[in-house]
Amino acid sequence: MSHTKGHYDVTIIGGGAVGSALANLLTIHVPSLKVSIIDTRTPKPFADIINSSAGEHKTLPSPRAYALSPKSLNLLGNDIVSRLEDAGRIAYYKSMQVWESDGPAILKFNHDDLEHDKNQISTRSEGEILGAVVEDEPMVACLWDKMREGNVDLISPAAIQKITPPLQKDDISKVELIYQCADSDESKTLSTNLLIAADGGNSFVRKSLGTFPTISYSYDRQAVTCTVEIEGSMNQTAFQRFQPNGPIALLPVWHEDPQQRNGNCVDKTFANIVWSTTPEEAKLLMSLSDHDFVNLMNDLLQSGPTNAPPLVSEELKKGMPRQLQDAIKGLEMLSQSANNGLTMSGMTERKQGFSIPPMITSLAGKRFAFDLNLMHAKNYVSPRVALVGDAAHTVHPMAGQGLNLGMGDVECLVENLKQAVESGMGVDGSAGLDYALQQYESSRQREVVATMGGIHFLHSVFGTTFSPAVHARSMGMNIINSAGPIRRRLVQVATGIGG
Repeated sequence: MSHTKGHYDVTIIGGGAVGSALANLLTIHVPSLKVSIIDTRTPKPFADIINSSAGEHKTLPSPRAYALSPKSLNLLGNDIVSRLEDAGRIAYYKSMQVWESDGPAILKFNHDDLEHDKNQISTRSEGEILGAVVEDEPMVACLWDKMREGNVDLISPAAIQKITPPLQKDDISKVELIYQCADSDESKTLSTNLLIAADGGNSFVRKSLGTFPTISYSYDRQAVTCTVEIEGSMNQTAFQRFQPNGPIALLPVWHEDPQQRNGNCVDKTFANIVWSTTPEEAKLLMSLSDHDFVNLMNDLLQSGPTNAPPLVSEELKKGMPRQLQDAIKGLEMLSQSANNGLTMSGMTERKQGFSIPPMITSLAGKRFAFDLNLMHAKNYVSPRVALVGDAAHTVHPMAGQGLNLGMGDVECLVENLKQAVESGMGVDGSAGLDYALQQYESSRQREVVATMGGIHFLHSVFGTTFSPAVHARSMGMNIINSAGPIRRRLVQVATGIGG
């Protein structure tokens, strides 16, 4: 048995970071729309999360966290960011250091490389920022608290049973949903002008409708993540070291300096590890004792730049004529000298040497491992349906762009829906909505595909062990580090600032 609950202008499936941010932005920028959100869970209020971690840190930082660009923080809004700051559940970083395990190159990005928007969100971090690391649970809790205060109908915990898309493309047909709440045996029905899938990489909406073919690619890699306690401070820096099998990232979480909070001294500094590697190595990392795992991380992260490998292995050289061996040796010396010279020149010119990451003292919680795959929906929209975030695309975490791309989807879709409403076409009729969705799809697919291509290129470049390519990669990294305009443009594109 089922009964009709009502009709909405917009119904969002999935109340995670992307879905809840979308709902909140719609209520701010298009307040005339009636919005609902359906999720299988009901996140705790933010106060409950903070209270549970007071006193003895019963709650440790979660390895499920995101690196957010200044633009994404702007989309969250000052009120959300301020609440996270008040509770110490946001960690800003002003610089990022990237280096190789098999070469001398260093890349250093900092907040000066950004053209900061005058409307950039105000933070309590001294000076401008390059980004921030925020845990999923506190951020989503803040977003849900805001929805509870606003005009969003929250339907949770509830499971979607059936989706019926419009039978034809007209102004009358809508999307119909049948769902069941966890506290009821009775199914309910609602209709909506626009259904938005924000339900993740395994999107039920995308799969059940069958109108969103996807392209997928396995990186044949897994990510091992965990939270660690460190000695000293991160100095508002994110670190990333590229190994042949994939990068190891050390990211700041929580406040770094001891301070009084709720009468209790917070004197621990935490960081998150995201280690991308082969499934075989990931299995080994998961099997290590905590002590051995920490030692291995420190061995790798405490190792600075080194000389690039020989252009040709000694084994191959033995079978070569003497003159060819001498020529290869000369090329190796020239390449090493040029690369080392560029590294030192970049350090001197920018007055920024290699920063040794802090020592990891212990694990704080469990290790987790998950597969790394690329997925892209060939279309983001169909009649009265749109995909956003991981429901539309998933990427390798090496560049920290996953949620930032999702927030870009949110911004673009809200802007196009706002224009449809303000033009008088609205979202009731198919003409105005279709145009808004087409504009959204065209704009976002261009940016997402370009970002995916860039990440895939980086994965290939840093994953090679072919010696001439390693030498060329080191040279390229050093040139980027020294060439201000190229470096700044790279950072601005990655963070969504300056185009």
